[in-house]
Amino acid sequence: MDSNKIKKIFAITFTAVSIGAVIVANNKKTGFPEIPVIENSFVQKPMLAMAKSSLRAENSFAEGMIETQMEDRAVMEAPAEPSLNSSEKKKIRNADVNLQVENLSETFTAIEEWVKHFNGYISSSHENTSSINITAHIPADSFDQAMESCGSLGKITNKSINERDVTDQYYDLNTRIENKRILVNKFQEYLKKANNVKEILQVESQLANTTAELENLHGQMNRMSKEISFSQVHFYAQLPASRNENGIILPDTKSEFSEFISNIVNFGLHYVWSILYIAIYGTLVVLLFLFIYWICFGKLGLVRKLFNKIK
Repeated sequence: MDSNKIKKIFAITFTAVSIGAVIVANNKKTGFPEIPVIENSFVQKPMLAMAKSSLRAENSFAEGMIETQMEDRAVMEAPAEPSLNSSEKKKIRNADVNLQVENLSETFTAIEEWVKHFNGYISSSHENTSSINITAHIPADSFDQAMESCGSLGKITNKSINERDVTDQYYDLNTRIENKRILVNKFQEYLKKANNVKEILQVESQLANTTAELENLHGQMNRMSKEISFSQVHFYAQLPASRNENGIILPDTKSEFSEFISNIVNFGLHYVWSILYIAIYGTLVVLLFLFIYWICFGKLGLVRKLFNKIK
């Protein structure tokens, strides 16, 4: 065999073994390994180019797999948008009921029993001698039935029902809560991976702000859910006119008679004072007029004497 051919075969074999070693080493490391320099081979440059191209392809494939896994994880963690078409409508319903009753104590007891019958509760009440105010909360599922039966509590003089659709606000608030919860979890993970004090302080600041926002959203959701689940009913019950708990209210004749006498006395005093004013100020006016006449035309007659001289 020709010595030149033997040299070529030896060079090709040596190069192939070197490339295989480089690929094996690359599987155990990250990044691009440095390709060893192979001297005195006519196939050195083409083979090295092929090796680098293969390593780049493998590394690009690995990075793509990592990015794909991260995207899949983000999709799995992201909250699903609710479908309003298939979701239950969320409504807040309230009512105001005015009653005319004969006895406030009995009416208060009847309203308490009415509320308990529908598994509700009373949040506030106020009572005076002629009326009572009661704020009750009834489960939304029993609201219609409760409104139909409230006529048994007394004579209804006015009844109004208000309804507000909060479906969009409810599901929007729920989505915002889920997004804030994911952010809190992310910041907690970043906090564990922080490398220095500056990064720790920055992450803790963001975590505190996001946690506060999440708590605020939870508070809004709790209030809205309570208003949706329990409808508010406000009762205003009053006795007929001129009535209180003790019975019919009679006019106070003694006080009215005293007021009548007082008005007469006040009128007489005003009349007397008017006469005195006229007498006093009238006398002064008359005296002033007489004094002027005496100076001008009386015994002193200054004006009269002046006219005589002119003539």
